[in-house]
Amino acid sequence: MRRSAAFAAVIPLAAAFFFAACSSAPKKSDTATDVKNHAAEAALSGNTYYRQGRYELALQFFTQALNENLSVDNEAGVVQSYNSIGRVYLAVGMNDEAESAFGKASAIAVRLGGEPLFVTSNNLGELYLRRGDARGAVEIFEGVLGGSLKDVQQDQVGLLYHNLGSAYKATGELDKAMEWLRKALAINLGEKLYEEAAADYYMIASVHSKQGDFGSAAKNAELALENDKRVENALGVTKDLLALGLIASRAGDPAAAYGYFERSHLAATALGSTADIRSALEGLIASGEALGKTAEVAAYRKALADLGSP
Repeated sequence: MRRSAAFAAVIPLAAAFFFAACSSAPKKSDTATDVKNHAAEAALSGNTYYRQGRYELALQFFTQALNENLSVDNEAGVVQSYNSIGRVYLAVGMNDEAESAFGKASAIAVRLGGEPLFVTSNNLGELYLRRGDARGAVEIFEGVLGGSLKDVQQDQVGLLYHNLGSAYKATGELDKAMEWLRKALAINLGEKLYEEAAADYYMIASVHSKQGDFGSAAKNAELALENDKRVENALGVTKDLLALGLIASRAGDPAAAYGYFERSHLAATALGSTADIRSALEGLIASGEALGKTAEVAAYRKALADLGSP
């Protein structure tokens, strides 16, 4: 709530009188951390918006955090900010911009070592994976794994294991993929990192689906959905519902698929996530045709056309 200008003007005088008269007035700290604290608050807001899929706002707050960190030469914070900015670009498919941000992070992280270098290298490996170079991604992740993990936080180790699993899935080495994804899941469940655990369940479901085990795929996708709902990860919920629809389609159950695609479409529309709206509409059209829903399919085709080209 805003204070009036008159009230605000009185505060400095009253405070000066109070602190002059009170021997318990707090002493000045030897270390100024206001700027770093502001940067941390901006980063926290950015992370919240990132999880919601509101990438423009996330980028705005991560950039604010970067500028704060740069202004006081907080190199660890600068690396973190560049990595966060890079992950936003990665999420929206702007891979060149992501590479630029990760490159700036890496230039500092190489000198700092430790967790800043670990996190940056992990992000660079994910960039390789997004560009379709799964083998290159595996080499980067294995290189990170070969270093010391002693001082690295468990959530980052879990992310490395998850990324290794994802990379091995992309190379077709499904047994290795499952091994690393289960290791990631064990860490994330142990640390009560439910959003990260949801991502592990999602990828495990994808591996099972690729193996033709649709029952196990659906079970793990439901667990992904359960964990994403637990932390209100709206974007994750949207993608989990879409995955359940795709699994049901592959399993030959168009009615179940249609229901999941409807729910995914509603969630994606509420988020304003065009890519996910498009995917849900495509699923609704395919499953709707199988169910003979002529009018609904026509409406969904029009909605898809109205979205334009990807």
